[in-house]
Amino acid sequence: MIGSVTVKRFSQILLGAVGGIFVLSFHQVQVAVSFPIVELKTENQVVATEINSSEDLIEEPALPPLGKPDPFLPQKPFPPPSLKKPEKPYYSLVPERYKGKTIYQVSPRNQEKVIALTFDDGPWLETLKVLAVLRQFDIKATFFILGRNLILYPEIIQQVVQGGHAVGNHTWTHPYGKMEPRKAKSEIENTSAKLQLMTGVKTRLFRPPGGILDNGTAEYARSKNYAIIMWSIDTKDYQQPSAEVLANRVLTQASPGDIVLMHDGGGNRFQTIEALKIIIPELQKRGYRFVTVPELLALSE
Repeated sequence: MIGSVTVKRFSQILLGAVGGIFVLSFHQVQVAVSFPIVELKTENQVVATEINSSEDLIEEPALPPLGKPDPFLPQKPFPPPSLKKPEKPYYSLVPERYKGKTIYQVSPRNQEKVIALTFDDGPWLETLKVLAVLRQFDIKATFFILGRNLILYPEIIQQVVQGGHAVGNHTWTHPYGKMEPRKAKSEIENTSAKLQLMTGVKTRLFRPPGGILDNGTAEYARSKNYAIIMWSIDTKDYQQPSAEVLANRVLTQASPGDIVLMHDGGGNRFQTIEALKIIIPELQKRGYRFVTVPELLALSE
């Protein structure tokens, strides 16, 4: 029989095929049936289709796609960190009188010209470029970090700490909406615990994402005696204006005790980095000294 195949004897129907001829076997009887040959797609075959795309329609997200926070709360005591201590250990603690308080700006003793640069949303690849500029001018700053990014860039947060900079908590996933107390606890405690596990730094600085004070995170941080660190100068560098515009926003407003908000994570920070090269030497010429937020609080009246 043309196109027949050999099959064993079974009670059920068996189906075989050769070259478009299908053979039905019933016990010892074989019947050949002809079917048209059709193209079959394999399970993993992908059919290519043309997609019209335009770079102008693609909007870069304001923050990295961080996903959901880990559901764990690490147990105490923490194991000794593997990271060696910086030359001048800085644990990002705050004076007693500022615990649980919200701070936008301080009044330095004798109106000393001190100012604090702060950077949000790292650690990120751009953080390395910020660190390079700070090192060039031999100044210290404060970094408010996202917990999820600690896992992505552990080496970078270690460089931040080794450089003698202060570190603050900026939650795990940068949430804006209202949340239950347990969720707020997870956002903050996971971040602080992971930071301490990785670097040995125990921070009591907190900055709420977006400066939102009523969504649950600030309330929880305040109840745990974190100092809620806001800002008095917002560069709005997330808008990515030119470096000159960013620098001008700082230089025209700078006064003793100011806290300046900038970003090292969440996007391209080229203009921010270039603006630092204008801001720092100009304020130094005016007699300003750059300090961390804990140092700034310690110098207040």
